[in-house]
Amino acid sequence: MRTTKFTSIDLALLAVTGVVSGVIFTATWTLYNVSEALAGPVGARVISYGLWFIGAPLAASLIKKPFSAFLGELIGSLVETLIAPAGGITNVIYGFTQGLASELGYMIFRYGRWDVFSGAVAGALAGIPAVALDALLFGVIGGPIEMGLWFLAACVSGAIYGAVASSVGLSIRR
Repeated sequence: MRTTKFTSIDLALLAVTGVVSGVIFTATWTLYNVSEALAGPVGARVISYGLWFIGAPLAASLIKKPFSAFLGELIGSLVETLIAPAGGITNVIYGFTQGLASELGYMIFRYGRWDVFSGAVAGALAGIPAVALDALLFGVIGGPIEMGLWFLAACVSGAIYGAVASSVGLSIRR
């Protein structure tokens, strides 16, 4: 297991990743609203869910230390709330839980794998609390079959965007 001590470069990368993620999270609200008008709530979530999960795999692929995924997602959600409070404080609740779930994706590999696959796993796991919070806070999910489809959509979207975010992070890190 790697050290959790963050260097000043790590902290700078976390800050930059958090700001970039927060800007993307904020822009995702527009994408979500347009997608919802065109494709309904299911289509909008399939298109946008994973974009709200990219802070974790991006930060983890850049920093490659325990808790970097959690902090990348959490900082991104804080920046999102400061830029455009569309979701209000719930953005931070989502960021906290999605960051923890994404962190689990790296913990599964004992913090020894920081590649596109682990980024996809981290992104997919972030979909679980996102759907659970949507159901709990906003009641947007129906019965068990519908809820299963929401989980599937969130996890697939999260895996795709998580893999892309990891790929970008790994490319920058080289």
